[in-house]
Amino acid sequence: MKKICIDARMIESAGIGTYLKSILKNLKEKVLEKEKFKIFLIVNSKVKEKKLEAYKWLSKNFELIFLDAPIYSIKEQILLPFKIPKCDLFFSPHFNIPIFPIRAKKRLVTIHDVYHLAFFSKLKFLEKIYAKFFIHKAAMQSDKIITVSNFSKSEILKYTKAKPDKIEVIYNTLNPIFLNKTKITDLKKNKKKIDKYKIPKKYFLFVGSLKSHKNLLNLIKAYEEMEKEYPDVYLVIVGRSKNLKNSIDIQEILDRNKTLSKKIKIISDLKDEDLASIYEKAIALVFPSYYEGFGYPPLEAMSMKCPVIASNRASIPEVCLSAALYIEPLDHKSIFNGMKKMIEDKDFRKELIQKGLKRVKYFTTNDNFINKHIEQIKKLL
Repeated sequence: MKKICIDARMIESAGIGTYLKSILKNLKEKVLEKEKFKIFLIVNSKVKEKKLEAYKWLSKNFELIFLDAPIYSIKEQILLPFKIPKCDLFFSPHFNIPIFPIRAKKRLVTIHDVYHLAFFSKLKFLEKIYAKFFIHKAAMQSDKIITVSNFSKSEILKYTKAKPDKIEVIYNTLNPIFLNKTKITDLKKNKKKIDKYKIPKKYFLFVGSLKSHKNLLNLIKAYEEMEKEYPDVYLVIVGRSKNLKNSIDIQEILDRNKTLSKKIKIISDLKDEDLASIYEKAIALVFPSYYEGFGYPPLEAMSMKCPVIASNRASIPEVCLSAALYIEPLDHKSIFNGMKKMIEDKDFRKELIQKGLKRVKYFTTNDNFINKHIEQIKKLL
C-alpha cells in the first residue's frame, strides 16, 4: 500500500483552504475506495480542541497528525520534518515546504502564484528573504509542481529556474459548497441566517482577503462616485484582514468618512453557505484584483447568477473568458463605469449572467480536477 502525507494545516485559509477541501473530499470519494493509498494529514490541533464540523469526516477517512506551528515560522521548519512519517509521497499545497530532509521518497508541491516575487519591492525585508528563498526551494526541490493557471505557470518560469516540463497546470474546481445546490437552497429558506448580517437591499459585492493586491482602495474610490449618483446602492465587502500580512485596514478608512461608513458594510467572518445567498442578491461582484493565480470569487458568483465585474489582469481573463465585464483595475473611473453599466444596462446584465452560468460549468467537473491530481500522484509513485 502506497503512503501519502498531505500538509492540510491551511484548510481554513481562503483560496488554499478551498483548494485543499476540494482535493480531500474528492480523494475520499474517488480514491480511497479504488486505490490502495493510505493518506496521512498534518493538521493543527485546534481541529481536535474545537471539534470543528468540517473536520469530522477527515478523522473518519484519514490518519491525522497534529502539528502546532505557525505557517512561515522557524518552528514550522524545525518540527515539520519530524511529523512527516515515512512515506512514498509528501504533498504540500503551498510553497512553505520543509527545507530539511524528510522521510518521503518524492515531493509534490502546488504553487498557486508567485505574487511575492512579482511584487517583491512591496514586501518587508524579512518577507523578501523568506519568499525568495522558499519559492525557489519549492520549485527546485520538488519532484513535480502543480499550478492553477497558464498565467501562473508563465510566472513561475519567469521568476524561478524550474523547467517547463516539471510544471503541470490543473484548473481549480468550484468550491464544494457551491456544487451542493440542494444544501444552498435549504439554507436560503432559513431567512434568519442571512438577516443576521443586515445586508442592504441594493449592493455591489466584493469577496476576498483584504490584502493590498486585491485593490480595495480603488474600489472604494469608485464606490464614492457611485454613491453620489446612486445613494440607495451600498457596497458589501466580505473578507478577512486578521492575521494577514500586507492587509488594508478598511475600517480605518471608513472611520474617516462618515458617509462611506454608513454605506459600506464589512463582513469578516461568515459561512460559505451564507455567502451563496449574498452572491445571489448582489447587483454584481466587483473583483478588481491586479494579481491572481486563479481567483475563486468570480466563479462562485457566476454559479449563483451574480454577474461579474473583473480586472483585466493576471489569470482573471483566462479563467472568466467572455463571462465578465473587464475593467482597468488601476483606474477607479473604469471600475465606476463598470458598476454603472451593471445598474443601467439590464439586458447586458442578464446576458452576462447567462454567460457566467455557461462558463462555470467548466469548473464544476470534479472528476477532471481530482483525476488530474491522481494522475500526477501515480506518475510520481
